[in-house]
Amino acid sequence: MTTVRQPQDEAAPDLKFLWTRFALFFAALGVLGSLHLSLVMELKACPLCLYQRAFMMSVAAILAFGLFLPGVPTAAQTVLALAPAVAGAGIAGWHTYLDWTKVLECPMGITGILVAPQESLIAFALLAAFLVCDLFHQQRYVMQGFGAILLGVVFCTTCIKGTPKMPPPGIPYPADKELDGCRMKYHATT
Repeated sequence: MTTVRQPQDEAAPDLKFLWTRFALFFAALGVLGSLHLSLVMELKACPLCLYQRAFMMSVAAILAFGLFLPGVPTAAQTVLALAPAVAGAGIAGWHTYLDWTKVLECPMGITGILVAPQESLIAFALLAAFLVCDLFHQQRYVMQGFGAILLGVVFCTTCIKGTPKMPPPGIPYPADKELDGCRMKYHATT
């Protein structure tokens, strides 16, 4: 006599690691992308770019080390990674706003379609979304997760407030010089 397996007899796949693995993948992509901008495309990072890079590397380090710490729950890793992810997303959003409002002019990113801060904003938004999804999927440390999000907002605000102001250009930039980093936009005074 053969037994027929019922669908409810099969164990559901354990997806509790899925969100953090996606987050680690995008954090690693973000780190590689920022290195590509500097080392291959030879772009110079402005202070806002450097903050974003540092926060992306922080998230990647937290999640990568989490792979090798078997006693640490992934929900705890998520909480630890949320603060720098939110801070980086906020700084990338501010940086994108400054470019959009023509305060800064920023070079094209890796895609050649978006400027570098826009690409960073997309990467951080996906990263933060994966971490928040993991936080609610696991339903552990949710209050600590909200605390980490608030801490990320504090990090973002203090970094933006503490960013040194770039001097405005007194003369137009040379037309033959390619944009090799973020800079203040030249506005002719009349």
